[in-house]
Amino acid sequence: MKTLLKYALVTGAGMGLGKAMAIHLASLGHNLLLIARHGEGLVQLCDKLSRLYEIKVHCMEADFTNEKTFGRLEQWLKSYSVNILVNNAGIGGSNYFLDAKIESIDAIIKVNIRATVLLTRLLIENLHKNTPAYILNIASMASCCPIAFKTVYPASKSFIYSFSRGLHQELKSLNIHISVLMPGPIKTNMEISSRIDKQGWWVKAGLQKPHEIAEIAIKKMFKQQSVIIPGYINKINWLLLKLLPKNVSIPMVSNAIKNELPEVAAKLNAHALAN
Repeated sequence: MKTLLKYALVTGAGMGLGKAMAIHLASLGHNLLLIARHGEGLVQLCDKLSRLYEIKVHCMEADFTNEKTFGRLEQWLKSYSVNILVNNAGIGGSNYFLDAKIESIDAIIKVNIRATVLLTRLLIENLHKNTPAYILNIASMASCCPIAFKTVYPASKSFIYSFSRGLHQELKSLNIHISVLMPGPIKTNMEISSRIDKQGWWVKAGLQKPHEIAEIAIKKMFKQQSVIIPGYINKINWLLLKLLPKNVSIPMVSNAIKNELPEVAAKLNAHALAN
């Protein structure tokens, strides 16, 4: 390592929850390594946090769907000592599976699953040298239940939940603490806000702002809590999804998602009439 300074690395830091995580960690005095896609204002954010909180901030624009990204990341990270990893980068969205493009499905798998696992593996020795170390993986309440019209997204988040719990058990003796965050719906931009508004009161009841979730998650992460569910409503929803039979919970949650896709309902009706 070229420096003795320790850094917190946050992926998907250009907007939404990732940006809120970066800001909150900066406010606590942590030096930052920030990763986001091109065009998300990452450089400006780095400059702002560096000046505002008088910390070291470095950034890298990267696309986790690009096969060459991890080679670049590996070289870049050799210069830094990392004691916190926040695997926040993720892709979601709702669609009729018959209309989903192969490229879109592949992107969800690459960003939500592959990037989290490979980046964790890439940094594990680095984290081990800088204990106590922390990994915060971002799953979702969607990981608790299969959902029609999302299909691949909740499955990817279920993977993150399982991966995080297993890794927590494996690494806790090494003083590397793994937490998995299970947020409910988050209004991060106009498109997502519009979709959430169409899902009904039950979904909207669990809404939280990115900075609220970030503050809770980071606090619980440092307390070494392995599963973090922010907000009382989300805790109730999590319990309901665990207790309800899947033949009840899957249609219930799926119908809420269908409300944001009126064209899906029309297509399903057309298929039903055709058969």
